[in-house]
Amino acid sequence: MSIKKITHNCYKKKNQILTTKLKALEFKKRSPKILEDVNEIDLTNNQFGELYDCMDKFKSQDEKILLSIILPMYNEEHTIGKVLLNLPKGDLIEIIVVDDHSTDNSSREIEKINTNKKIKVIRHIKNKGYGAAIVTGINNSHGKVLVTMDSDGQHNPDDIYAMIKPIFEGEADYTIGSRYLGSYFYKLPVSTRLGEVLIEKLIRLFFGKKIMNNQNGFRAFNRKVIPIFKDFKFEGYAFCTEQIIRATLKGFRIKECPIKVYDRKFGSSNIILTKLAINLFSCILQYILVKLNITIFKRLSTGQLLISEKSVKRSKIYSHLKYTIDIDKINPVFFIERSSPLVT
Repeated sequence: MSIKKITHNCYKKKNQILTTKLKALEFKKRSPKILEDVNEIDLTNNQFGELYDCMDKFKSQDEKILLSIILPMYNEEHTIGKVLLNLPKGDLIEIIVVDDHSTDNSSREIEKINTNKKIKVIRHIKNKGYGAAIVTGINNSHGKVLVTMDSDGQHNPDDIYAMIKPIFEGEADYTIGSRYLGSYFYKLPVSTRLGEVLIEKLIRLFFGKKIMNNQNGFRAFNRKVIPIFKDFKFEGYAFCTEQIIRATLKGFRIKECPIKVYDRKFGSSNIILTKLAINLFSCILQYILVKLNITIFKRLSTGQLLISEKSVKRSKIYSHLKYTIDIDKINPVFFIERSSPLVT
């Protein structure tokens, strides 16, 4: 082989390597855009086959609504319309939007697509907070299983099936979506991850439950879990942690499920980190004290509380109580089970 031909082949090979490297660099530059475009996927043609099959399998003749989807909303005019269009629909599904006193055009965007009035819209006359909006939705729901998800477009409706399947099949009472078991398509702030790790460790230490993505609003639960939403103390975003603790104290089975979480395309989060941190630690501290009080008593199947003789003698606070007494006779401040007309 001539030197000229060898030289030509070398240049050709170098050009091929250079082209490959340039393509790789171009893909690397475009990859964030690709991940952003994932959020633009239109799910309107998605038939939610597995979800509908699951609902058909577990529906009964006396149940008109099997699944309630609740979306708390505050100033989401750019996303609420598309979120609603992409949700599964059918006679067994009800969709509830709770407008927490939005000041933008969110309501108008809902009206554009709610021509048949099948979407139930409830409006707060004043801003009450994320947790209060969730409870309003629960109080107006009829489904056997309830799903809560954000209205800012970060959650994928296609993951609803993964959330409700363990509940319908009897594996869990309460499911929480996890980006760490699934995937997320944005840069997660270090403060967010550190905060969740700290909350995870505290909940695991004091309440024996490991929940990694403990602030995620994509959740599902059956109707027997609803009592944990009575007399909630935190109306804001600490509500998410509060309900995990309350569900744990009540003995409900909690399971994290993999979901996909996308970047927020419009607006900004309403979370104030300093306020949230204070509320979270206040929440955990309060329920640690609640747990300590609960351990003094044993609730009987009859609805009564058994108070150990040793505890009564050692504590002046409870010295006036009999060993067995009806729960309604005890000061309700000490009990997570106290009655309330909030949720029926």
